[in-house]
Amino acid sequence: MPENNPDLREKIVENRGTWKKLQLKIPGLREYRSLEDLRAADQLLRKQVSDNLNESKGKIEDLRKAVSTKGDFANLTLVGNTISQIQQIAGVVQHSQQGSAGISPNIRIDDVVLNKLYEYDFNFVNTAEQIFSLCANATSDYTSGKTVQDITSKISSMLDDLEHSWKQRLESVENILVTK
Repeated sequence: MPENNPDLREKIVENRGTWKKLQLKIPGLREYRSLEDLRAADQLLRKQVSDNLNESKGKIEDLRKAVSTKGDFANLTLVGNTISQIQQIAGVVQHSQQGSAGISPNIRIDDVVLNKLYEYDFNFVNTAEQIFSLCANATSDYTSGKTVQDITSKISSMLDDLEHSWKQRLESVENILVTK
């Protein structure tokens, strides 16, 4: 994993309090505690991706103001669609299934699967950062002559790819994805 993005699994382990450390010593709770720590790390990672997308939305809202100020009302729909798409995907990422096992799951989610899920989700951090970078430059690109269609189509394409990959994440990790 890249050095500029810390492995949150290690941070969760480092920050275990006395109660969690005690749980690790009790045989019946050891696996539960370890799995919950992995889920917590993955949840923090998904929040980071979602937060990045929400910040991207803010940058596109700045673009919307610039488009409106310029009187380019014909392109407001494109910008609004991009804002809506970002908001929708940020919500999906934040609230998506995180590999909870339940009492009698159809597919057992163990530490191997949760670690794969974390690593799969970790790749989305880079994508969300790239989307943010595009969105952060959107207003200056627009004021320097780039068309709204060019700006929003590139962002929408990246969002489409992210959404498609995100929908397949759990199935891919569990090796139950059915492809054509």
